[in-house]
Amino acid sequence: MRWSAARPEATAPVAASAPTEAPPRRTTATPRRSVERDTSMEAAAQQAGVLAQASREVSDTSRDAAASLSELRAAIADISASTERASAVAEEAVQDARAVDERIAALQSASESITEFVRLITAISQQSRFLALNASVEAARAGDVGKGFAVVADEVKELAGRTAQAAQDIDAQIKAVQKETAQAVEVIQRITGTLGSIHDAQDSIAAAVQQQRAATERVVDNVERAASGSARITDAVAQLADSQRVVYVRRALSVAEQQLADLGGVRLATSRSAVTVRDQATGATHTTELPDVLIGDVVLDRSDDPRRPALLVDEVVRQVGGSCTLFQRLDDQGSMVRAATTVLNPAGRRNVGTYIARTNADGTPNPVLAAVLAGEVYTGAATVADRQYFTAYTGLHDDTGALIGVLYVGLPLDTMPGTGS
Repeated sequence: MRWSAARPEATAPVAASAPTEAPPRRTTATPRRSVERDTSMEAAAQQAGVLAQASREVSDTSRDAAASLSELRAAIADISASTERASAVAEEAVQDARAVDERIAALQSASESITEFVRLITAISQQSRFLALNASVEAARAGDVGKGFAVVADEVKELAGRTAQAAQDIDAQIKAVQKETAQAVEVIQRITGTLGSIHDAQDSIAAAVQQQRAATERVVDNVERAASGSARITDAVAQLADSQRVVYVRRALSVAEQQLADLGGVRLATSRSAVTVRDQATGATHTTELPDVLIGDVVLDRSDDPRRPALLVDEVVRQVGGSCTLFQRLDDQGSMVRAATTVLNPAGRRNVGTYIARTNADGTPNPVLAAVLAGEVYTGAATVADRQYFTAYTGLHDDTGALIGVLYVGLPLDTMPGTGS
């Protein structure tokens, strides 16, 4: 295995290329040191992640509140427009009611004039009947000479009677019209009063809605400003969380490299073993023969039993927390299989035997392996056992400079303080 003094960082997929470093040399083993566990940086990274998540939730809530208030503002604007239209309609109804009241008053006045005219006709009819009666008396006194005059007097008397009866009928109809008109006047007056009250109420409602609209506008403006500020805070906290995570994984990777150096480095043995491997993306499995991995002079145990100690990775996690994996190169394409790891699968077993393919299921290059194959250190988010981790990966090389594996450290992005990894 070889170690370089300065290693380029990679945070995005890059094209694979041959390593450009000088031929590696075998790391000389140094005495193993006892190191106290220091998880302060892990806790800081976790706390920063929790803070970033909480800040995102606050920002999302503020944005949702702003959107809801904007909808409320629009609804109040619609209500305001509706109340203004209703107020205008009520005003028109009041004007129409007043016009009807005026027309009915004119009708009542006209019916009173007709009544006076009927009274005049009645008086004339009574006078005609009186004159016809006198004419009949005088015709009777005149004998045969007054017979013709008596016929005329009788006709005048009969006409006066019919005129009087007609006047009585008209008078009765006029009185009925006047009675109905009087009742209509009372009803119209009540309607006019009611419409006036409605109009006043509509004006009050419109004024209240306008005040509410102004208040809502102020609230919306304040919430929108708060949402904008919250978004800026969220961005700042997210950047802080990423910085804390970067600091943590760099520190953890440095500890892992030093621990590996203390154990005597890593190399491939001449002996080989049959290993069943599984693609972590597709789940496809197959069996292949791989060289045994030596850490120092000790053959690495590929056991997935979490109760059995795992060389290197358990000690790294004991010192700095998080998770640690030693990968072995699987094929010429550069796929990497987990030879030892602290990452557990859903069954609670060590995730030994799963591998990262050189290309993803959709045919795109895997960004982690693209960086490692280019001789860079990958730092950033990655999927580990179906979970999102913030990670660091660095290549492991043999004495000839060939890439034989990868050393990984990481912190789950969904880890809450106190829950572990």
